[in-house]
Amino acid sequence: MPSVNFRLLLVTDRHRTHGRSLPSVLQQAVEAGLPAIQLRERDLPTSELLRVAQDIRAITSPRAVPLIINDRVDLMLALNLDGVHLRANSLPVTDVRRVAGADRLIGISTHSLAEVRQANRDGADYVVFGPIFDTPSKRQFGSPVGLEQLAEACRLSAIPVFAIGGVTGASVPDVLRAGSHGIAVIGSILDQEDAAAATRAMMAALMP
Repeated sequence: MPSVNFRLLLVTDRHRTHGRSLPSVLQQAVEAGLPAIQLRERDLPTSELLRVAQDIRAITSPRAVPLIINDRVDLMLALNLDGVHLRANSLPVTDVRRVAGADRLIGISTHSLAEVRQANRDGADYVVFGPIFDTPSKRQFGSPVGLEQLAEACRLSAIPVFAIGGVTGASVPDVLRAGSHGIAVIGSILDQEDAAAATRAMMAALMP
């Protein structure tokens, strides 16, 4: 099983960059020490997603920053990416593992304790759990689960749990106290005018 050796995961959304190109914002974040990226541009057609993934891969590869793509096992293989991130109702982990091999990361988005348990049983490498707090990007997944549920998810999970949903630098200590391995963020970096400074701030908040 590949090791999850990062604690901050930036989930991409090119609609949140205020007109800046997604690769340019990610370049700033990576240069500031961003340790991992999840490429999540679901609304892009395959040809455009391929192009964006190639552009981001050129940024992450020289610094050995894991690049994990949403759902697209085919593009993960074609571009030799570091892993794939699945939805709870997506492809079965066991099937993906057979194709991806033992060395690539498989993460799963979870929104309930039952889904966290299932991800553990199925052999995922990590789960992203939330939304912890209220945030516009996650309202489609229901009400915030809160810190108490996060703590329960962390207690029952043998694999790393990343908290997502409205997590800011100020709330990182609470999330870590609940037992979270790390955090997954969108707006806390992409929405900010200075992506490099925002990345450094989040990394500092995650330091013990």
